[in-house]
Amino acid sequence: MQFEIKVNIHKPVKDVFKYISNLSNHADMIKANIDSRQTSEGPVQVGTTMTNVAKFMGMKMEEHFIVTEFTQDKLIAKQSAPGSTFVTGDKFTFNEADGGSLLTLSVYAHTKGFLKLLDGYLGKKVKQSLVEDMDRLRKNFEEGKI
Repeated sequence: MQFEIKVNIHKPVKDVFKYISNLSNHADMIKANIDSRQTSEGPVQVGTTMTNVAKFMGMKMEEHFIVTEFTQDKLIAKQSAPGSTFVTGDKFTFNEADGGSLLTLSVYAHTKGFLKLLDGYLGKKVKQSLVEDMDRLRKNFEEGKI
């Protein structure tokens, strides 16, 4: 599965980037996430590692990620590392737009085993969930909750 979600947030790029680049915030940002935390020392950069535990459609998943691309106030990309439930990755791209930020989230995941049979269905459910998450993120920024 592979898809892209775009959301306009009426806040400066630097503010949106600062929040999303704090990897611990991913537990609040994505409803399915139970726990998200950086597992390496220092500021986020290429090579930074994190662990994410999520529960989606009754399945508990543990993902280990490594940051593969990082450009301050522009993009953060990460991909799963060995030991993860799925081969997956995401990329957050930040652009200025209409006095605020255009946030683009690109996601891919490769299911395995019996879940491969449900790939299309799972893809729709994951995308729907993330669209809701990104809309909630926008609202939280615009209502001053973040």
